[in-house]
Amino acid sequence: MKVVIPLAGLGKRMRPHTHTRAKPMVRLAGRPILGHLLEWVVDDRVDEVVLIISPHQTEVEGYARTATSRPVRIVVQDEPRGQADAIARVAPFVDEPLLIVFSDTLADVTFEHLANVDADGLIYVKEIADPSRMGIIVVEDNRIVDMIEKPQVPISNLATIGMYYFQDHAGLFSAIDRVLAQPPKLQGEYFLADAIKTMIEDGKTLRPYIATTWEDTGTPEATLHAHRFLLERSGGQARPRDGVVFVPPVYVADDAVVRESVIGPYVTVESGCRVERSVLTDCILAEDVTLRNRVLERALLGERTSVTGTPLSANLGDDSTASPLDSDELPAL
Repeated sequence: MKVVIPLAGLGKRMRPHTHTRAKPMVRLAGRPILGHLLEWVVDDRVDEVVLIISPHQTEVEGYARTATSRPVRIVVQDEPRGQADAIARVAPFVDEPLLIVFSDTLADVTFEHLANVDADGLIYVKEIADPSRMGIIVVEDNRIVDMIEKPQVPISNLATIGMYYFQDHAGLFSAIDRVLAQPPKLQGEYFLADAIKTMIEDGKTLRPYIATTWEDTGTPEATLHAHRFLLERSGGQARPRDGVVFVPPVYVADDAVVRESVIGPYVTVESGCRVERSVLTDCILAEDVTLRNRVLERALLGERTSVTGTPLSANLGDDSTASPLDSDELPAL
């Protein structure tokens, strides 16, 4: 099969971090989100990985080719016309079943079950208490009969998680072509959900596959939760340092300077960072962050951020500075 990963979104909900990089290149637990995604979904069943990027995401290709041993193909979506438009662009390169995984999705699913799929496709879902802000599926006799986006009164608690398997790849692309032949429904974009509903109307058999764990990296809050999941799964790493207490799981780069601090649980400190006299919990420090005399909880700090002084919860992008004003910064009255 082929794995298709749409990456071309702007990542607006993850700003300011996505002002300077593609969202899948934001680092968690020692590697970019894309690296965790490739490690999860790519195995011997995969013939090729197809990444759909926007023209400005130039850093993605080089990283992806080093992050997996499988062949990588890059397809460019030159305008933000939605999920269905993006996936339509891979049609010339797909002649076998395909697994589509959106770049902000992580789950506990393994893929042995794909050897015995008795349907045209699978939609991966998770049971959640309040699916009103999600897309949901409606199931009858283990067959999906409808897909509804953000229902005001949900008639199902099976929320879609951004992962789909299509054994009938030709049926998928035929449905997408018909969706693209119509005017877009919202903000000039075409949605995969509409193509799936078209497949259902065509009589295609789509079945649900329930994930017990699902993590989303679409917002800072969700990313911090996913960060916990990744550190729990990997166990983290941190070499001992005098005067430093590590509360696992944590990831601390070997060259990071950490002194007189308590780090963890659920903390990443990337290469080039310098942390002194600080206490960190549920934090992600990108490369070359300087942190002194701080108590931080639930913070994301972009590259080259400098933070010193009193306790703070923060979501700071690259090159930010948060510190007390110098005493001579403002003129006396």
